[in-house]
Amino acid sequence: MNIKIITIITIIIIITVILPSAAFAATLSVSPTSGTFNKGCGFALTVTLDAQSADTDGTDAILVYDPTRFTATSILNGTIYSDYPGSNIDSTTGRVTISGLASVASAFSGKGTLATINFTVLEAAPAGATAITFDFDPNNKAKTTDSNVVQRGTVADVLSSVGNGSYTIGAGSCASPTPGPAVVYLPQGQTGIATPSAGYRTIDNLVDQTGRGPGTPELTFAIAIIGSVLTVLGILGLAFL
Repeated sequence: MNIKIITIITIIIIITVILPSAAFAATLSVSPTSGTFNKGCGFALTVTLDAQSADTDGTDAILVYDPTRFTATSILNGTIYSDYPGSNIDSTTGRVTISGLASVASAFSGKGTLATINFTVLEAAPAGATAITFDFDPNNKAKTTDSNVVQRGTVADVLSSVGNGSYTIGAGSCASPTPGPAVVYLPQGQTGIATPSAGYRTIDNLVDQTGRGPGTPELTFAIAIIGSVLTVLGILGLAFL
């Protein structure tokens, strides 16, 4: 093989492998990237893929966590890919694998949610700092056992960087959900909603703002008129007897 042929082959390799990786810089990140999670409490991490302008055939995201502090309980796959054949949790080693594949007809480009992972902090977790990180080797693009983003039409891995999470294990109570309006029981067994500005009201609006009983001001006024008319008729009836 002469030098000219070797040169041509080298140029082809550079164009098909090296240049696509340099032209596109996909990223993987988790959200939130920091926070304090208390023992016995659950939390969710969103894994986001930003493929930028690259058309991607698929993505493998591998996250590593400390199994003495966390346990991954479930994975909710995203919708940016049509198939997720390799999503898996290994609670023994503390690894979560998310594998998404694009359909033949439609590659994915841009930014979107790859998956959401639900975690629980172990009751016996040591307090202090910990991390959830991507298994990613930026210096070895040929490595296939770590996180990677595959460009459509090539075998190039266009994943250029990852955003890991740094967290603190605390000993406080789990955050309680935001309370909604208070449900109260009004006269005659009607269920209403107490709000600071609106007073008492029921779903069918049959309780006035005083909260003292059923009826609206208009209904009370109408009943009063009917009662007065009946009283007058009763008096007239007695006069004719």
